[in-house]
Amino acid sequence: MKFVAITIKDLAELANVSKGTVSRVINGVPGVGAETRKRILKLIKELDYQPNISAQGLAAKRSYNIGMIIPHTGNYSLSSAYWPALLTAVNEQAMERGYNLLLSTAQAEDDVESAYRMILKGRRVDGLIIGADQFGEKHLAELLIKDFPFVTVGKTPSNSGCFVDVDNQGGAGQMTEYLIKQGHQKIILLTGPPEYPYVQDRMRGFVGAMKVAGLSPEQIFHCSYEIQAAKEKTKEILKLAPETTAIFAASPELVWGVIKAAQEMKISIPDDLTLVSFDDHPLFEVFSPEITVVRQPINELGRTAAEQLFLIMDGKPLTKKGVILPTQIIVRGSCTNPCIS
Repeated sequence: MKFVAITIKDLAELANVSKGTVSRVINGVPGVGAETRKRILKLIKELDYQPNISAQGLAAKRSYNIGMIIPHTGNYSLSSAYWPALLTAVNEQAMERGYNLLLSTAQAEDDVESAYRMILKGRRVDGLIIGADQFGEKHLAELLIKDFPFVTVGKTPSNSGCFVDVDNQGGAGQMTEYLIKQGHQKIILLTGPPEYPYVQDRMRGFVGAMKVAGLSPEQIFHCSYEIQAAKEKTKEILKLAPETTAIFAASPELVWGVIKAAQEMKISIPDDLTLVSFDDHPLFEVFSPEITVVRQPINELGRTAAEQLFLIMDGKPLTKKGVILPTQIIVRGSCTNPCIS
């Protein structure tokens, strides 16, 4: 059986109106009577009419694509728990509005420029959602000069443009306070590259909580987000500071490195060493012991970023330029009180 696609002309003939009237209803343009609009919408639903997005885009000078730039390699990004969850949330919002989502990742960790060039070439997208990890002044200037709609996920160094982020400082501070209340005084913060704004915020949260408790806030170590690198750094830390009772790993990738190091050094978690993470991972609930975490609202983060971008693209005002979402402490079995272990 051959299926014939319904066209605007067909709808117009069935509704006994002009093609222009049908087009105004489809595009939400005023100037059509309530009863006529209702009749056309009923036909669209009954016939399962699907508008030609490409044709609409040409008429409105829109591509009906939005882009998402992840400032890391595809191999790293899609093997993490964070970026795929964020990508899914953004894509759901795009689909609801009849948009496609184009993804661009870096060819190498030191070549984020490639991600921008690929997706901006030929202006194939109407707006961008950008991971702010390596968002530089050059990229910001280019987007602002071109008046290109964009939202960053995470704060940029200059906090220019619209951004959506989580309360990195507050979340890190709350987790550090929790560890201190559990009786820990020798706490290590193992975190990512210091130039990232969210890393700086997490450091501020850790340092602030340690200072309030009268403890030394200097035990901060930086490491790349590679499991092998995190394992070697953890071994180095525990040899330099064997009195350490807790490690606060500021990403799931770092957590895996700490676990591998502990296994090789015959250190038991949590009996000998408490381990907590900033950000959750699906495997943390099935790992033994289950990992205590600062949970980020990743779905809400992606949804809010997409909502902000569509407001900008539609020329509507934003209630605020920056949206900060709260985090949540999820206590599991990887913590123990050092005084009773």
